[in-house]
Amino acid sequence: MTDIFLRTLAWLSGSLVSAELLGYWLHRLLHSGVIAFLSRNHMRHHLVLYGPLQEQRSSEYHDATDDDAVALGNIGVEWLMPAALLIAGALWLFHIFHVPWPYQLIYFTGTLGWSFLMFSYLHDLMHIAGIWLATNRISRRWFLSARLRHDLHHQIVNDQGLMDTNFGIGFFFFDRVFGTLRDDSPAFNHAGYEAALRRFKLVLGPK
Repeated sequence: MTDIFLRTLAWLSGSLVSAELLGYWLHRLLHSGVIAFLSRNHMRHHLVLYGPLQEQRSSEYHDATDDDAVALGNIGVEWLMPAALLIAGALWLFHIFHVPWPYQLIYFTGTLGWSFLMFSYLHDLMHIAGIWLATNRISRRWFLSARLRHDLHHQIVNDQGLMDTNFGIGFFFFDRVFGTLRDDSPAFNHAGYEAALRRFKLVLGPK
């Protein structure tokens, strides 16, 4: 019984770490412009809806998926397509290594659940004014710190027109590991901002 509990705990813990790691690298991919059609909609969120010169919070979340041909709630095709490939890859590896189905179920439940919680639900709350996490005495310190780093994620642009900092949402362990963590706010890079609009072929204005 103890052995089953420890194995279950190990698989669940691994699924949460996996979700953070994969979410971090997928977020970096969407900012890189390497796959242009995937990056463009995500960067619309960053440059048009919640651009670095705009208010980062509003009474309702401005959804970037309204015009997507494919979306799952507020999760656009730019997230769904790579996620589907990663899921297929994980299923193939589990088949190759004969991983029992209960552990596969734990892994996918943990990974998908944590990914949705962090990169969809919590992310959207970062952009809503007066959210309860900012006032609750238990969550306030953590949430305000995470939200500040997310604000910097929306504000810091390098000379190539890329936003290349703070890819975590609630936790920034992998930003620290891979050198993308920033807690300071440099002078705004206007030239970099213009380069970003050109790179991702975006124009300012209402949806």
